[in-house]
Amino acid sequence: MMTFPVITALCAGILGIVACVLAGHVGSYRGVAKVTIGDGGNEELICRMRKQGNFTEYVPLALLILALLEMSGSAGNMAIAIMGAALVISRILHPLGLKPDGSPTMFRMIGMLGTLPVMLISSIWLIYDHFSRAM
Repeated sequence: MMTFPVITALCAGILGIVACVLAGHVGSYRGVAKVTIGDGGNEELICRMRKQGNFTEYVPLALLILALLEMSGSAGNMAIAIMGAALVISRILHPLGLKPDGSPTMFRMIGMLGTLPVMLISSIWLIYDHFSRAM
């Protein structure tokens, strides 16, 4: 029986706020840089756009996979909460670690090392759940 994914919903709410902050970070700098479309070759604007872009590339699918796993009931609330917390923390740290000069940072590394395992583990769990129900 599928139920509303309350843990994932909380994570989505928090990440929605992060998305708004990142969008505001880009929009506010566009005025400073006087660039209304594209990046104008401005390294700071490019960095801010990549922070927002990277977020939007990973978060929707990660949340969808996590919500489906939570709704399936095959993972316990603790597992969903741990993966959801890892996703939220990772997606907050990642943009803090992106620098205009492209230099590697600990926050950027933690951001990706926290995001990808959540997606991979949740995906494998969903596939396993599918085949275990089919048998």
